[in-house]
Amino acid sequence: MPIIDHWQEKHSSKSGKGRLILYIFLLVMIIFMMFKADAFVSGFSNIFFSSDSAEESSH
Repeated sequence: MPIIDHWQEKHSSKSGKGRLILYIFLLVMIIFMMFKADAFVSGFSNIFFSSDSAEESSH
């Protein structure tokens, strides 16, 4: 039995469309986060570092 036939038997294409949709969704999310990274960073900084900088400036 050729290797390609053996591989196709073990990995049938039953869930090909669901997996493709998942990969497309992940790609869209990665691209979205790349363009919105500055908003995420500024929001993260405001949440975790705003109180620390206020305390440091008062000392």
